[in-house]
Amino acid sequence: MRLHGRYAEVSHLDALVERGVLRREPRRVLGLFGYHRHFPGEPDLCATVREDFAAAEAAGFPLLRSRQLAALLSAIGLAGDLTGRGREGRSAMKALRRQQWTARAVRQNVKQDEPSGGDSGWGGDGDCGGGGCGGGGD
Repeated sequence: MRLHGRYAEVSHLDALVERGVLRREPRRVLGLFGYHRHFPGEPDLCATVREDFAAAEAAGFPLLRSRQLAALLSAIGLAGDLTGRGREGRSAMKALRRQQWTARAVRQNVKQDEPSGGDSGWGGDGDCGGGGCGGGGD
């Protein structure tokens, strides 16, 4: 099993190097034994990720993966920064957050870490509108 796992790891690393996510540098031990080190690459993934997110948002987050991402973005307070639909987009992500148990757990932890009575620096997602604050019902 270990042998097959090593081949799978190499194949995944090769794919990440080809995509530019990782860069591979050859190294030597004692000048005899060669090996490779992998370091983060410099890919420009932001534009692609934002385009994919905007397309998923426009389609109403049809895939489970996109719904989970939107819920987690709302949970950490980034919904307002990333939505292209304003209040409607924030509300949709907030509804998804309430449906996903993982996003509810993340939101609860974020709220515990926020200083009481001040800005946490996470950004706002309109979470306090409509009586949603202070009750712990999220």
